[in-house]
Amino acid sequence: MIDVLIITKDEEVNLPYCLRALQGWTNRIFVVDSGSTDRTRTIAEELGAEVFEHAWEGYAAQKNWALDTLPLEADWILIVDADEVITPELRSQLQAVAARAPDAVPESGFYLNRLFYFLGRPIRHCGYHPSWNLRFFKRGAGRYEEREVHEHLLIDGSVGWIRTPMEHRDRRGLETYIAKHNRYSTLEAREMVAGLRGDGDRLDASLTGNQLQKRRWIKERLYARLPMKWLLRFLYMYVLRLGFLDGLTGLRFCLFISSYELQIALKMIEFQRQENAS
Repeated sequence: MIDVLIITKDEEVNLPYCLRALQGWTNRIFVVDSGSTDRTRTIAEELGAEVFEHAWEGYAAQKNWALDTLPLEADWILIVDADEVITPELRSQLQAVAARAPDAVPESGFYLNRLFYFLGRPIRHCGYHPSWNLRFFKRGAGRYEEREVHEHLLIDGSVGWIRTPMEHRDRRGLETYIAKHNRYSTLEAREMVAGLRGDGDRLDASLTGNQLQKRRWIKERLYARLPMKWLLRFLYMYVLRLGFLDGLTGLRFCLFISSYELQIALKMIEFQRQENAS
């Protein structure tokens, strides 16, 4: 069996697509909402989800609260965002894993792949495909690191990878997408500054650790100190990761993400100046 966890806030546009793709093959679908003012709760209930209200604490804290508190009963937990859709092909692979006895599956969790859509078109290059996220795991085997944004699920045991992607498509429009990244850039800048100080209860950054620890070391100890990160990000995505093969949409997407990188860099400067002045 598979239980599903979805964190929501004003997701009435995306949620129907997400939930309909989960109907008929999952055990229970839990939606944890944090004060939506639209029809998110109503839509979730109409489509068979169980809705719980919990005041927003942060991305990692919200999910950890759900993992600790909700009446999860299935052997496997699947975490999806409201703007993600499980495709029939991925559904079959998840069902195949869950159909086996948990002790017969050597992996405690699986990285799932995501196919991003930008301006209605898929992004198959730019360093965004494959896009791995640890989202499918045995109940009780996973917990999120305490990080404000781009948090990682830490698994007790070995992990595997399922390459067949889910769709990641925010249907709320570009204004919402830009606003979300503006908020993300603030959180990411705070985390990067904290990482430079070595503060917080976070994933240990280490060049001798696992893949996640190595990536975090490069991001917080090396990449955070580079000049013109926005330009480096664009060249990496558009040239080295073949973003030009995604055509005009690829160019636009690379420019958008490089501008997001510039926001992070500028906010890091601001936060560091505030700290030095205090």
